[in-house]
Amino acid sequence: MGIKKIALVGGPCAGKTTILSAIREEFADQTIFVPEVATLLLEGGFPIPGTHLPWSEKWQSAFQSAVLPLQQALEDTNELVAEAKGRNLIICDRGLLDGAAYTPGGVAEFCRRYNLNYEKALANYTAIIHLESLATSDPQKYGKRGNASRFETVERAREIELAVREAWKGHPRYIFVGGKKDVSSKISEVVGMVRFLLSEK
Repeated sequence: MGIKKIALVGGPCAGKTTILSAIREEFADQTIFVPEVATLLLEGGFPIPGTHLPWSEKWQSAFQSAVLPLQQALEDTNELVAEAKGRNLIICDRGLLDGAAYTPGGVAEFCRRYNLNYEKALANYTAIIHLESLATSDPQKYGKRGNASRFETVERAREIELAVREAWKGHPRYIFVGGKKDVSSKISEVVGMVRFLLSEK
């Protein structure tokens, strides 16, 4: 059985951290995890809008120029780690096309700007599991819980959530998990999906 690679995506405040912890606990001996590159950069010293400077499209472009190559390098390197350790599952906290949600012009402009082939980017993953952001499912609960580096307003987070859906909808295994479900239901649903994907030859 080959290595399966699943990207866990969604707008800000979608519960990815909680779901990732559940996957880690359930499939610990089978899984390699690729961390969220945006958070690595923001927690590692990359200037944060609202803290160091105002948000601007120029900042977003510079940030995405740092995110994409690191994302590619981390995914490629962790495939080598999975092979070396005999693991059959790679879980990515976001995927290559997430950056399109932060790029004016969407997927087409993102792929043109960063010389990315859309079909190849989709084919890089066995499945995409999209967790809906609270910004669209329950805006009253939206906030920084789970990620102190989050800086998007609820309005901006809603725009990003919808743009992430648009970026990934072309994947043949795009799985949407609604945000109105309780945490235990979402965990059960995602763990079940991962188990099913692992069972496939």
